[in-house]
Amino acid sequence: MDDPLWLVVRESARRVLRLQNIVVKLPKRFKLDLEQLCDLVSESIPSRLIFPEAIFDSKEVIIISLKKPEEYLDGELIKIGLNEPDEDTCWIETNIERGWKLLLEACRELLLAGYPGCIGCGGPNAEKPWNEKIFRFQRKSGL
Repeated sequence: MDDPLWLVVRESARRVLRLQNIVVKLPKRFKLDLEQLCDLVSESIPSRLIFPEAIFDSKEVIIISLKKPEEYLDGELIKIGLNEPDEDTCWIETNIERGWKLLLEACRELLLAGYPGCIGCGGPNAEKPWNEKIFRFQRKSGL
């Protein structure tokens, strides 16, 4: 919780767990991790029938996107890596091993708390719309 990336990791985890029809583009070495996450989601949210689709790539970046627009979101949802994406993409600015591990931990924590079926278990500000632009500004300025 004292990690400066905690807020964006938590928002990213909420998106992964709440949204359906997502595609995860990642290096093949993370295949088992993604399968285990899907198994945990299946156990925790039995009504969920659609799970993330994996696309394996050799680039050192992980990108999670929507196949089609959903809620107020479209296209690239989350990027884990060191190159900055557009301001409407949750950016976990770190190497992909660390960022992927943080995202998986946050997903597990939220599922154990009952997310997305519970009220308030998504963490502070979970019900408010995410503003990536403000988050990046505050993080860079040390606020």
